[in-house]
Amino acid sequence: MSFEKYYEAFRAYSDIYSDEYRRRIETLEPLLMKHMPSRGKVLDLACGAGGFSFLLEDLGFQVIGLDSSEAMLERARKFAADKGSKVEFVKGDAKELPFENNSFDYVLFIDSLVHFEPRELNQVFKEVARVLKPGGRFILQFTDLRGLLPVLINGTVVGAEYWISRVLTDEEEKTVLIEFQSEKESFRVRFNVWGKTAVEMLAKLYFGQIHSENLNEHTYFQVYVPKK
Repeated sequence: MSFEKYYEAFRAYSDIYSDEYRRRIETLEPLLMKHMPSRGKVLDLACGAGGFSFLLEDLGFQVIGLDSSEAMLERARKFAADKGSKVEFVKGDAKELPFENNSFDYVLFIDSLVHFEPRELNQVFKEVARVLKPGGRFILQFTDLRGLLPVLINGTVVGAEYWISRVLTDEEEKTVLIEFQSEKESFRVRFNVWGKTAVEMLAKLYFGQIHSENLNEHTYFQVYVPKK
């Protein structure tokens, strides 16, 4: 099954007015402000419902949000209309960004690594480096899913309604199929498994890291500058 059901089930990704989504924003807002010291042009890559796009717009940035899901973009545009936002939401492929070289002061990439296989993420990082201005910043937040797998296998409750009923990895643990269960339904989603070390090795091809910190045991916030 696609990620659309997953995002629909978990309001932390689909409803910018929900408590769950607001907690995500409250966690990252101080860090974004610390590491985005001057206003400029931002690409919110894999923007989803647009909550972080709206946050940065409210703080004085010029923002473009890009996502490959028309369903998520429809949500973002409805929220934009409700808020009177001027954020431009664009449908596009993170592996082939529809922007010129050196277009952005910042690229934001939040909680989206699980969508990409290694070859695909390599292309995403290459494209991010291309569209960033010299000295621009790539801001990355992700979960170390490789480290989190043992916790998931134990059936941790992950939301108000859903819990994990089954976790199936491939032989090399490159992907994991997770079955989410509620009292009414169940669905499965396949995630690409990324660990911190692999992410940093791939990023090193295109960027220099200037900051890294743990948000919790398995979640990281990192800041990079392009090698150009």
